[in-house]
Amino acid sequence: MKASSQPMPLCHNILPRVLSFYHHWKKIYGATFLVWFGPTARLAISDPVLIREIFTLKSEFFEKNESPPLVRKLEGDGLLSLKGEKWAHHRKIITPTFHTENLKLMLPKMGNSTANMLDRWLAMSNSDHEVEIEISEWFETLTEEVIAHVAFGRSYEDGRAIFQLQAQQMVHATDAFQKVFIPGYRFLPTKKNRICWRLDRKIRESLMNLLDQRIRNSNNQVAEERPNDLLELMIKASLKETNQTFSKSNSSSSSAITVHDIVEECKTIFFAGKHTTSNLMTWTTILLAMHPQWQKLAA
Repeated sequence: MKASSQPMPLCHNILPRVLSFYHHWKKIYGATFLVWFGPTARLAISDPVLIREIFTLKSEFFEKNESPPLVRKLEGDGLLSLKGEKWAHHRKIITPTFHTENLKLMLPKMGNSTANMLDRWLAMSNSDHEVEIEISEWFETLTEEVIAHVAFGRSYEDGRAIFQLQAQQMVHATDAFQKVFIPGYRFLPTKKNRICWRLDRKIRESLMNLLDQRIRNSNNQVAEERPNDLLELMIKASLKETNQTFSKSNSSSSSAITVHDIVEECKTIFFAGKHTTSNLMTWTTILLAMHPQWQKLAA
C-alpha cells in the first residue's frame, strides 16, 4: 500500500513499486531465499548467472505456475504454459522462426513498417500547430504488424485481423481482473461473458479457416527465398508427423503437433510478444529523451 500510494520518478528501478514485498524480503534475507505462498514453496532467485543456468541447463526442474482461466484463454495453450516433453517438442519446431538467417529475411518487412510509422510522425510534426504523439499506442500498432508478419507471413492481413480480435478479448479480460473474483462467475451468460465467448469462437474459427487455406496451398507453392513464418513451420511439422510411420523417434502421440496446437501457439505469440515488445520500445524512447547524449552516440 505504501509503495503504490507514493509518486514514482521516471527511472528503471521499478522493483520497490511493482514487487515491494520482494524488495523488502531481499534486503532482509539476501538475493536467494525461500517463501511460501499458502502450501506452495517458492525459491526467489535474482542472480542472472543462476537464472540463465536454470532456464538453459535445468529447465526440466523449473515448474511453471498455472495461469488463471482468463489468462489461459488469452495466452493460449502454447510455449508459455506447456511443460515437459511437449514443451521441448514445440520449442524445437518454433525456434527456427527466430534464427538469425530467417530474421534477416524479415528485416525488409520490419523496416518498411517502421519507416511508414516514422513518415506519419514526420507528417504530423510538420503541421502548423503543436502535436503530441502517444508513442505507446503507435508502438503497439507497429509491434502487432511485425508479429503478424512473423506468425503468418503471406497471410499477414488475415493474421492481423485475428490479432485485433485478441486485442478486444484482452480489454474485456483486463476489465474482469479489476473486479472482485467470484468463483464460477465466468460461466454465467452475462453480457460481457457472452462477448468474450463470441470473440473466442471467432478467433478460433478464423485461425482454423486460415490453417485450412494454408494447408490446401502448401503443395502449390513456388520455390522462393522468403522467411519461414511460424504458421508454415508448424503446418509442415504437423503434416510430416501425420504422414510419418510410427517409430521410436515419434512414439508418443501426445507430443505430435495438432491443428489445436497450432491455433494455441498463434494465440500465444501475440499475447507474449505484443505488450512486452511495445513497452520495451516505449521505455527505450523515454530513456533517449531523458538522456539526449545517447541519441548522439547512436546517430
